[in-house]
Amino acid sequence: MELSWLTKIRIVIAIGIGVVLVGLLPWNMVEPENGFFALLSGAISLFDLMICGLLALAAGFLASAVCTPYGGRIGILAVPGGLAVWAIRSADLSNLFQAMPAVSSRLAIYNALRFEGFIWLALAGLGFIGAMAADRLLRKKTLDSEDSIEVKIKLHPLASAGLAIVATVVIAAFLLNILAADISYSDPKINKVTGQPANLQIAFAVLIAFMACGFFSKLFLGTSYIWPALATVPVTIYTIIIYTKQPVMEHLAGAWPAVFFARTSVSVLPIQMVAFGCLGAVWGYWLAVRYRFWREFES
Repeated sequence: MELSWLTKIRIVIAIGIGVVLVGLLPWNMVEPENGFFALLSGAISLFDLMICGLLALAAGFLASAVCTPYGGRIGILAVPGGLAVWAIRSADLSNLFQAMPAVSSRLAIYNALRFEGFIWLALAGLGFIGAMAADRLLRKKTLDSEDSIEVKIKLHPLASAGLAIVATVVIAAFLLNILAADISYSDPKINKVTGQPANLQIAFAVLIAFMACGFFSKLFLGTSYIWPALATVPVTIYTIIIYTKQPVMEHLAGAWPAVFFARTSVSVLPIQMVAFGCLGAVWGYWLAVRYRFWREFES
């Protein structure tokens, strides 16, 4: 089960549409003055978000239309691809901590970031809706169910979805602390501290972590990429709750520069988690389908 060159071109076009319509077109409207891309920066108003939502809907629809008859499978990549532009262009979280070093300020920032991922996930969801709408309207033939595979762990669909989300939260948080690791030093109180990773390293770490979760969720539970993608928000909430308790933050503020964190997973911005997590979840899903096809027919 090899991707044809035409399918690869479609994937590039779909992501490119998202980059243009979501990542670049509204940039002057949403660009933060301090370079830190988060809602708490105050650069993005409710009206701005509504415009971005319409652009996300249009990006998903257009990408799906261009990729017909595979728009429902490929068009969903458009908006995460556009959000990835914002994620890459954002300043580091440590930059904000250097400007606001007080413990109370850091905790307030984390409290603001904790649930922000729902906004970015909603934009990705609008892109998904647009892609599915175009697929329903424009596709004239039924596609083969080549992503249907037999699984060993057979549960009720809701149980499988819940297990996929919980497993993704735990596994992704663990992998992020390994894959996004920068320079580390031992610490007698919290074991170790790790420096702020670069945005490209964060992109790589989130992509691979959620790719692994999407792969195993499909392979063992038979679930959709939707559930690991939805888990991008709980991962942020979980890591902030676990690794930013007040005693830990007080110790970090008193003993280490602002570029160090108890775990690197809490240096990942919500927009970075959602953008690259959604892309990784879809990628891992199709890797599992391809792997099972290889095991059954080519090995």
